[in-house]
Amino acid sequence: MKIWFFWTGDFSKNILKDILENNEIEVLVAVSQQDKPVWRKQELLPTEVKALCLEKNIPILQPEKLKNNTEFFKYLKSLDLDFIVVVAYWKIIPKAILEIPKFWCINIHGSILPKYRWASPIQESIKMWDTETWLTIMYMSEWMDEWDILEIEKVNIDILDNSLDIFKKFEKLWTNLLIKTLNKVVSWEIIAKKQIEEDATYCSKIDKKDGQINWKEESAKQIYDKFRAYTPWPWIYSYYNDKKISFEDCFYYEIDLSEDEELIPWDVIEIENEHYDEKNPASKNKEIWVVCKKWIFIIKQVKLEWKKTMDINIFINWYKEFINYTFN
Repeated sequence: MKIWFFWTGDFSKNILKDILENNEIEVLVAVSQQDKPVWRKQELLPTEVKALCLEKNIPILQPEKLKNNTEFFKYLKSLDLDFIVVVAYWKIIPKAILEIPKFWCINIHGSILPKYRWASPIQESIKMWDTETWLTIMYMSEWMDEWDILEIEKVNIDILDNSLDIFKKFEKLWTNLLIKTLNKVVSWEIIAKKQIEEDATYCSKIDKKDGQINWKEESAKQIYDKFRAYTPWPWIYSYYNDKKISFEDCFYYEIDLSEDEELIPWDVIEIENEHYDEKNPASKNKEIWVVCKKWIFIIKQVKLEWKKTMDINIFINWYKEFINYTFN
Protein backbone atom coordinates (compact mmCIF):
# COMPACT_ATOMS: atom_id res chain seq x y z
CA MET A 1 0.00 0.00 0.00
CA LYS A 2 1.28 3.41 -0.95
CA ILE A 3 0.35 6.27 1.37
CA TRP A 4 0.89 9.98 1.80
CA PHE A 5 1.24 10.93 5.47
CA PHE A 6 -0.20 14.27 6.67
CA TRP A 7 0.78 15.28 10.19
CA THR A 8 1.62 18.23 12.48
CA GLY A 9 2.07 17.23 16.14
CA ASP A 10 5.32 15.68 17.38
CA PHE A 11 3.37 12.74 18.84
CA SER A 12 2.79 11.64 15.22
CA LYS A 13 6.47 10.64 15.09
CA ASN A 14 5.86 7.27 16.74
CA ILE A 15 2.96 6.50 14.43
CA LEU A 16 5.09 7.22 11.38
CA LYS A 17 8.00 5.24 12.85
CA ASP A 18 5.78 2.18 13.34
CA ILE A 19 4.32 2.54 9.85
CA LEU A 20 7.82 2.62 8.35
CA GLU A 21 8.61 -0.67 10.08
CA ASN A 22 5.64 -2.34 8.40
CA ASN A 23 6.54 -4.01 5.10
CA GLU A 24 2.99 -3.71 3.77
CA ILE A 25 3.09 0.09 3.64
CA GLU A 26 5.26 2.43 1.61
CA VAL A 27 5.30 6.09 2.69
CA LEU A 28 5.89 8.08 -0.50
CA VAL A 29 5.95 11.52 1.07
CA ALA A 30 4.98 13.38 4.26
CA VAL A 31 3.18 16.71 4.49
CA SER A 32 3.29 19.13 7.40
CA GLN A 33 2.45 22.68 8.26
CA GLN A 34 5.41 25.03 8.05
CA ASP A 35 8.10 25.18 10.73
CA LYS A 36 7.40 27.75 13.41
CA PRO A 37 9.89 29.98 15.25
CA VAL A 38 10.63 28.87 18.82
CA TRP A 39 12.15 30.34 21.97
CA ARG A 40 13.40 33.90 22.26
CA LYS A 41 15.68 33.71 19.24
CA GLN A 42 12.69 32.68 17.12
CA GLU A 43 14.75 29.99 15.36
CA LEU A 44 13.02 27.77 12.83
CA LEU A 45 13.61 24.23 14.09
CA PRO A 46 12.37 20.96 12.54
CA THR A 47 9.82 18.99 14.53
CA GLU A 48 10.55 15.44 15.65
CA VAL A 49 8.56 14.02 12.75
CA LYS A 50 10.35 16.16 10.19
CA ALA A 51 13.69 15.06 11.64
CA LEU A 52 12.58 11.42 11.29
CA CYS A 53 11.59 11.99 7.66
CA LEU A 54 14.95 13.55 6.90
CA GLU A 55 16.71 10.65 8.63
CA LYS A 56 14.72 8.07 6.62
CA ASN A 57 15.04 10.00 3.34
CA ILE A 58 11.30 10.50 3.06
CA PRO A 59 10.41 13.57 0.98
CA ILE A 60 8.62 16.18 3.07
CA LEU A 61 6.46 19.05 1.85
CA GLN A 62 5.23 22.04 3.85
CA PRO A 63 2.82 24.00 1.65
CA GLU A 64 1.44 27.28 2.98
CA LYS A 65 -1.97 26.41 1.58
CA LEU A 66 -3.70 23.41 0.03
CA LYS A 67 -6.68 25.04 -1.66
CA ASN A 68 -6.01 26.15 -5.25
CA ASN A 69 -2.40 24.98 -4.94
CA THR A 70 -2.07 23.70 -8.53
CA GLU A 71 1.54 22.55 -8.28
CA PHE A 72 0.89 20.59 -5.09
CA PHE A 73 -2.24 19.01 -6.61
CA LYS A 74 -0.39 17.94 -9.78
CA TYR A 75 2.36 16.33 -7.73
CA LEU A 76 -0.19 14.35 -5.73
CA LYS A 77 -1.93 13.22 -8.91
CA SER A 78 1.38 12.01 -10.35
CA LEU A 79 1.70 9.42 -7.57
CA ASP A 80 -0.14 6.12 -7.57
CA LEU A 81 -1.55 6.57 -4.05
CA ASP A 82 -3.74 4.07 -2.26
CA PHE A 83 -4.39 6.24 0.81
CA ILE A 84 -3.72 9.59 2.38
CA VAL A 85 -3.37 9.13 6.16
CA VAL A 86 -3.98 12.21 8.31
CA VAL A 87 -2.96 12.60 11.96
CA ALA A 88 -3.75 15.96 13.60
CA TYR A 89 -2.97 18.04 10.51
CA TRP A 90 -5.24 20.88 11.73
CA LYS A 91 -6.03 22.18 8.27
CA ILE A 92 -9.02 21.61 6.02
CA ILE A 93 -8.06 19.30 3.15
CA PRO A 94 -9.94 20.24 -0.06
CA LYS A 95 -12.23 17.68 -1.67
CA ALA A 96 -10.11 17.64 -4.84
CA ILE A 97 -7.18 16.26 -2.79
CA LEU A 98 -9.36 13.83 -0.84
CA GLU A 99 -10.46 12.23 -4.11
CA ILE A 100 -6.93 11.55 -5.40
CA PRO A 101 -6.08 8.28 -3.56
CA LYS A 102 -7.52 5.01 -4.84
CA PHE A 103 -9.14 4.28 -1.45
CA TRP A 104 -9.82 7.84 -0.28
CA CYS A 105 -8.36 9.68 2.70
CA ILE A 106 -8.17 8.21 6.24
CA ASN A 107 -8.10 10.19 9.49
CA ILE A 108 -7.12 9.10 13.01
CA HIS A 109 -9.11 10.94 15.70
CA GLY A 110 -8.90 10.76 19.50
CA SER A 111 -12.55 10.44 20.50
CA ILE A 112 -15.65 8.38 19.79
CA LEU A 113 -17.12 10.43 16.98
CA PRO A 114 -19.33 12.39 16.69
CA LYS A 115 -18.43 13.28 20.29
CA TYR A 116 -15.63 15.88 20.54
CA ARG A 117 -15.08 16.78 16.93
CA TRP A 118 -12.32 19.19 15.91
CA ALA A 119 -9.04 20.17 17.52
CA SER A 120 -8.71 19.00 21.15
CA PRO A 121 -10.74 15.81 21.82
CA ILE A 122 -8.34 14.28 24.35
CA GLN A 123 -8.12 17.46 26.42
CA GLU A 124 -11.89 17.90 26.27
CA SER A 125 -12.59 14.36 27.46
CA ILE A 126 -10.35 14.91 30.50
CA LYS A 127 -11.93 18.27 31.34
CA MET A 128 -15.38 16.67 31.12
CA TRP A 129 -14.36 14.01 33.69
CA ASP A 130 -14.74 11.13 31.23
CA THR A 131 -13.37 7.81 32.43
CA GLU A 132 -12.83 6.48 28.92
CA THR A 133 -12.15 7.72 25.43
CA TRP A 134 -11.87 6.10 22.02
CA LEU A 135 -9.57 6.00 19.06
CA THR A 136 -11.56 6.44 15.85
CA ILE A 137 -10.39 5.72 12.30
CA MET A 138 -12.63 7.33 9.73
CA TYR A 139 -13.00 8.44 6.14
CA MET A 140 -12.39 12.16 5.69
CA SER A 141 -14.59 14.76 4.07
CA GLU A 142 -13.89 18.43 3.49
CA TRP A 143 -15.86 19.08 6.68
CA MET A 144 -13.74 18.26 9.70
CA ASP A 145 -14.47 14.97 11.54
CA GLU A 146 -17.90 14.51 9.96
CA TRP A 147 -17.66 11.50 7.65
CA ASP A 148 -18.10 7.74 8.10
CA ILE A 149 -16.41 5.69 10.84
CA LEU A 150 -14.34 2.62 9.95
CA GLU A 151 -12.98 1.33 13.27
CA ILE A 152 -12.98 2.37 16.94
CA GLU A 153 -11.08 1.15 20.00
CA LYS A 154 -11.63 2.05 23.65
CA VAL A 155 -8.99 3.55 25.95
CA ASN A 156 -9.47 4.00 29.71
CA ILE A 157 -8.77 7.36 31.36
CA ASP A 158 -7.41 6.98 34.89
CA ILE A 159 -7.69 9.74 37.48
CA LEU A 160 -3.96 10.52 37.28
CA ASP A 161 -3.79 10.47 33.46
CA ASN A 162 -2.94 13.69 31.69
CA SER A 163 -3.11 14.40 27.95
CA LEU A 164 0.38 13.07 27.35
CA ASP A 165 -0.52 9.80 29.10
CA ILE A 166 -3.54 9.37 26.82
CA PHE A 167 -1.42 10.08 23.74
CA LYS A 168 0.99 7.36 24.90
CA LYS A 169 -1.89 4.92 25.33
CA PHE A 170 -3.06 5.77 21.83
CA GLU A 171 0.46 5.22 20.46
CA LYS A 172 0.31 1.59 21.61
CA LEU A 173 -2.90 1.07 19.65
CA TRP A 174 -3.20 3.22 16.61
CA THR A 175 -0.56 1.79 14.29
CA ASN A 176 -1.95 -1.76 14.50
CA LEU A 177 -5.50 -0.43 14.34
CA LEU A 178 -4.64 1.70 11.30
CA ILE A 179 -2.90 -1.11 9.40
CA LYS A 180 -5.74 -3.53 10.19
CA THR A 181 -8.24 -0.94 8.94
CA LEU A 182 -6.34 -0.18 5.73
CA ASN A 183 -6.12 -3.90 4.93
CA LYS A 184 -9.86 -4.30 5.50
CA VAL A 185 -10.62 -1.33 3.24
CA VAL A 186 -8.41 -2.71 0.46
CA SER A 187 -10.03 -6.15 0.67
CA TRP A 188 -13.57 -4.66 0.98
CA GLU A 189 -14.05 -6.37 4.37
CA ILE A 190 -15.30 -3.30 6.21
CA ILE A 191 -18.59 -1.41 6.25
CA ALA A 192 -18.33 2.26 7.15
CA LYS A 193 -20.77 3.54 9.78
CA LYS A 194 -22.43 6.93 9.41
CA GLN A 195 -22.20 9.40 12.28
CA ILE A 196 -25.35 10.58 14.07
CA GLU A 197 -25.33 14.34 13.59
CA GLU A 198 -27.71 14.98 16.48
CA ASP A 199 -25.08 13.57 18.88
CA ALA A 200 -22.25 15.82 17.67
CA THR A 201 -20.25 17.92 20.13
CA TYR A 202 -17.27 20.14 19.38
CA CYS A 203 -14.01 21.28 20.96
CA SER A 204 -11.87 24.20 19.87
CA LYS A 205 -8.15 24.60 19.33
CA ILE A 206 -6.35 25.23 22.64
CA ASP A 207 -4.85 28.65 23.28
CA LYS A 208 -2.23 29.58 25.88
CA LYS A 209 -4.74 31.70 27.78
CA ASP A 210 -7.03 28.68 28.24
CA GLY A 211 -4.72 27.47 31.01
CA GLN A 212 -5.44 30.45 33.27
CA ILE A 213 -7.25 29.41 36.45
CA ASN A 214 -10.55 31.11 37.27
CA TRP A 215 -10.40 30.79 41.04
CA LYS A 216 -13.81 32.37 41.60
CA GLU A 217 -15.66 30.02 39.26
CA GLU A 218 -13.76 26.72 39.20
CA SER A 219 -13.81 24.02 41.86
CA ALA A 220 -10.60 22.31 42.96
CA LYS A 221 -11.53 19.26 40.87
CA GLN A 222 -12.17 21.41 37.78
CA ILE A 223 -8.76 23.04 38.23
CA TYR A 224 -7.11 19.64 38.65
CA ASP A 225 -8.83 18.22 35.57
CA LYS A 226 -7.80 21.30 33.60
CA PHE A 227 -4.24 20.63 34.79
CA ARG A 228 -4.49 17.05 33.46
CA ALA A 229 -5.92 18.27 30.17
CA TYR A 230 -3.33 20.99 29.66
CA THR A 231 -0.25 18.96 30.57
CA PRO A 232 2.24 19.16 28.90
CA TRP A 233 0.89 22.30 27.18
CA PRO A 234 -0.09 25.03 27.93
CA TRP A 235 -0.14 24.04 31.63
CA ILE A 236 -2.42 25.77 34.13
CA TYR A 237 -1.33 29.05 35.64
CA SER A 238 -2.24 32.08 37.70
CA TYR A 239 -0.43 35.24 38.80
CA TYR A 240 1.59 35.74 41.96
CA ASN A 241 2.73 39.33 42.61
CA ASP A 242 2.12 40.12 38.92
CA LYS A 243 4.30 37.21 37.76
CA LYS A 244 2.95 34.18 35.96
CA ILE A 245 3.12 31.04 38.08
CA SER A 246 2.47 27.66 36.46
CA PHE A 247 1.39 24.60 38.42
CA GLU A 248 3.30 21.59 37.11
CA ASP A 249 2.15 19.08 39.70
CA CYS A 250 -0.97 19.23 41.84
CA PHE A 251 -3.98 17.33 43.17
CA TYR A 252 -7.19 18.05 45.06
CA TYR A 253 -9.04 16.95 48.18
CA GLU A 254 -12.80 16.76 48.56
CA ILE A 255 -12.62 18.78 51.79
CA ASP A 256 -15.07 21.63 52.38
CA LEU A 257 -13.58 24.52 54.38
CA SER A 258 -16.15 27.10 53.30
CA GLU A 259 -17.60 27.40 56.80
CA ASP A 260 -14.23 28.09 58.42
CA GLU A 261 -14.44 31.82 59.15
CA GLU A 262 -10.69 32.11 59.63
CA LEU A 263 -10.01 31.12 56.03
CA ILE A 264 -10.34 33.49 53.10
CA PRO A 265 -11.38 32.00 49.74
CA TRP A 266 -8.46 31.54 47.31
CA ASP A 267 -5.94 31.87 50.15
CA VAL A 268 -2.72 29.84 50.14
CA ILE A 269 -2.42 27.94 53.43
CA GLU A 270 0.17 25.62 54.96
CA ILE A 271 -0.96 22.31 56.45
CA GLU A 272 1.08 19.75 58.38
CA ASN A 273 1.49 16.52 56.41
CA GLU A 274 -0.71 13.97 58.16
CA HIS A 275 1.19 11.13 56.48
CA TYR A 276 4.44 11.86 58.32
CA ASP A 277 6.71 8.82 58.56
CA GLU A 278 9.33 8.97 61.34
CA LYS A 279 11.60 6.64 59.33
CA ASN A 280 11.48 9.05 56.42
CA PRO A 281 12.23 12.62 57.59
CA ALA A 282 11.56 13.95 54.07
CA SER A 283 7.89 13.10 54.55
CA LYS A 284 7.65 15.82 57.20
CA ASN A 285 7.16 18.39 54.46
CA LYS A 286 4.00 20.40 54.79
CA GLU A 287 1.23 20.47 52.22
CA ILE A 288 0.35 23.72 50.51
CA TRP A 289 -3.35 24.20 49.83
CA VAL A 290 -5.49 26.77 48.08
CA VAL A 291 -9.01 27.19 49.43
CA CYS A 292 -11.24 27.01 46.35
CA LYS A 293 -14.87 27.69 45.54
CA LYS A 294 -15.39 24.01 46.30
CA TRP A 295 -12.88 21.69 47.96
CA ILE A 296 -9.10 22.10 48.27
CA PHE A 297 -6.47 22.49 45.56
CA ILE A 298 -3.07 20.99 46.53
CA ILE A 299 0.08 22.52 45.04
CA LYS A 300 3.07 20.17 44.58
CA GLN A 301 5.31 21.79 41.95
CA VAL A 302 5.39 25.30 40.55
CA LYS A 303 7.29 27.29 37.96
CA LEU A 304 7.52 31.02 38.46
CA GLU A 305 8.00 33.12 35.34
CA TRP A 306 11.64 32.92 34.10
CA LYS A 307 12.54 30.48 36.93
CA LYS A 308 13.07 26.73 37.07
CA THR A 309 10.42 24.25 38.18
CA MET A 310 10.51 23.84 41.98
CA ASP A 311 8.98 21.53 44.53
CA ILE A 312 6.49 23.66 46.46
CA ASN A 313 8.33 23.21 49.77
CA ILE A 314 11.55 24.50 48.21
CA PHE A 315 9.60 27.32 46.59
CA ILE A 316 8.16 28.56 49.90
CA ASN A 317 11.64 28.54 51.44
CA TRP A 318 12.55 31.16 48.82
CA TYR A 319 9.18 32.93 48.78
CA LYS A 320 7.89 32.75 52.34
CA GLU A 321 5.23 35.39 51.63
CA PHE A 322 3.56 32.92 49.28
CA ILE A 323 1.85 31.47 52.36
CA ASN A 324 -1.32 33.51 53.00
CA TYR A 325 -1.18 34.97 49.50
CA THR A 326 -4.66 35.38 48.02
CA PHE A 327 -5.19 34.56 44.34
CA ASN A 328 -7.55 36.75 42.34
